[in-house]
Amino acid sequence: MIEWFAFALTVVFWILFLGRTALLMRRGVQVFVLAKGKNIGTKLLELALVPLLVLWTARILLLALGLEPLNLTVLWDVSALRWVGLGLCAVGLVIFVCALVAFGTAWRVGIDEEKSNTLVTSGIFAFTRNPIFLFMDMFFLGVFLVYPDWLFLAFFIGFALGIHRQILNEENFLRVHFGAEYALYCERTRRYI
Repeated sequence: MIEWFAFALTVVFWILFLGRTALLMRRGVQVFVLAKGKNIGTKLLELALVPLLVLWTARILLLALGLEPLNLTVLWDVSALRWVGLGLCAVGLVIFVCALVAFGTAWRVGIDEEKSNTLVTSGIFAFTRNPIFLFMDMFFLGVFLVYPDWLFLAFFIGFALGIHRQILNEENFLRVHFGAEYALYCERTRRYI
């Protein structure tokens, strides 16, 4: 049963992500600005994100259906940790929704170097500078706790490292683009929590 909850929360993520993307695109906003004008490492990181998310989601679906084509060893079988993982996913989704609301039409996937004219600091951004990345870290950790095997551990570690690198890239851009305004924001709001 917990597998279906994890899959349902993953579906909710995709509905929110794709729904918000479609809504903004209908308004003429270019949401996807991945790999535009960036160094090769950042380009590869950003371009790998969506295919890896699709594979990650497919594996969650297969496990919810009771299929395990890889037959990976479970690292532990502690029911309480699985429920904690599900809780992290749910709380992460709430943070994601709050971030989408606070972002308004400024939300992008990637760094939009051409049209970044608003520094969002209100709503959930008053508590964390990176609520969407915080959500992603929580969600990937949560899924790993629900399905504690080596592949989900690798997904969690890989995504967490990639997310942190993306945060550093965004911080460099925002520091240059917004200057003192961004520096003040960084003084009063932490990177994660």
